[in-house]
Amino acid sequence: MFRAWQLPCGTIRIRLGDFLESPELNEVLRRADVILVNNYAFEPALNQKLCQLFLDLRDGCRIISLKSFVPLGHKINERNAHSPESILRVEKFPYYTEAVSWTHNGGHYYVSTVDRTPVGEFHKKGPGRGMRTRR
Repeated sequence: MFRAWQLPCGTIRIRLGDFLESPELNEVLRRADVILVNNYAFEPALNQKLCQLFLDLRDGCRIISLKSFVPLGHKINERNAHSPESILRVEKFPYYTEAVSWTHNGGHYYVSTVDRTPVGEFHKKGPGRGMRTRR
């Protein structure tokens, strides 16, 4: 149980190493309902590698992060329809002054939900007719 929040949870295992090299990670991600990614200080290349792992997530899985994995104004088109960004529906939320332990400043966090429906709709419409804006 997370005592501070009175939340029950399953077994927690802590591993030392590179999570991109962990043989267990893909298995865990495929079963996940929610993934928390504290990616505030990650370089763009690492965020992109993480995004590639999201292709195996099930529909409805939510990813909570401090940086969005989807570029602002992302539109599904023929070139990017198979990219991880195209399967994520993103919502932006504020966190307020003194709401987090690492800074007294406010900011934003993002909740991305895996949703392949828009990509499927894009492919049904055929080439050149399925442009769609994602937030």
